[in-house]
Amino acid sequence: MCTEQKRKLLIAMIKGHRRLESVLEGFLELGLPGATVFDAKGMGQIVSLELPIFSGFRSMFPGGGEETYVLMSVLLKEQVDEAASLVSEVCGDFGEKGTGILFTLPVIDFMGPGTTQ
Repeated sequence: MCTEQKRKLLIAMIKGHRRLESVLEGFLELGLPGATVFDAKGMGQIVSLELPIFSGFRSMFPGGGEETYVLMSVLLKEQVDEAASLVSEVCGDFGEKGTGILFTLPVIDFMGPGTTQ
């Protein structure tokens, strides 16, 4: 396992396919190494769209109608600020309800591109 370079796992919940495409294009332009994307459903989407008994609560979950994607990318510590700025620029103010979230976690060990065994 490679532990010599400090890495972080960037995780972002991104609302809308166009925003996701813009983030991925930006990653390519910045030369960031890659990302994995999952389709996801937030609590608001499930409660307001899939549970008819709670359909009256739709207004409590802004952004619940848009598709949600989870983007994960292992980055060098010095790449994180640039990547987070890009995601924030594309997705808008994460302080508003329904816009998604972004956070990072430390990576203790890493095996993958750019490492030797």
